[in-house]
Amino acid sequence: MTNFQAMLFSKSLQAKLMNIAMSKTFNVPDAEDLVQTTYLKAIERQDQFSGEIIDPWIVKILQNTFIDTTRKGKFTVPNTNKAQEKMRVKGEVSLGDDTPEYAVEDPSKTAMAERDLKMCMKELNEIEREVVAMKQTMSYKEIAVVLGIKAASLRVKLCRAKEKLMICMGVSND
Repeated sequence: MTNFQAMLFSKSLQAKLMNIAMSKTFNVPDAEDLVQTTYLKAIERQDQFSGEIIDPWIVKILQNTFIDTTRKGKFTVPNTNKAQEKMRVKGEVSLGDDTPEYAVEDPSKTAMAERDLKMCMKELNEIEREVVAMKQTMSYKEIAVVLGIKAASLRVKLCRAKEKLMICMGVSND
């Protein structure tokens, strides 16, 4: 196995790509298709890889693949009634305790929290979703390289995205 293949098929990179793909497609089968297509393109273009860090290069391939397949109509980003859903989430939180608690002991609460987070992620714009998803597994420097922005701008975008998520989830009163 070559060094390129070892980097390409590392578990950490697979997790990063799946996380980013999920933030774009919102469902597992489409995310898996997107990751598989990304791997195929990366293997076909391995002669174009000239760096030592593969993550930014392959994340860019994933982003471009998603854009291309969306234009072709393979993937569609679901459109929800955001105002109604946002009110529902805030209403559920206001009926309960002052601070929402998502206990790991109760699978129904965990499922509701995951559902609400998924719905709130849809309210973020594409860049905000990408930044939140990438930050789960990548450093600020890596994300800045992938998105082609300065680290300071990245921190501002991440902060704003987190604020929106907190408001949507009912954790913040704004």
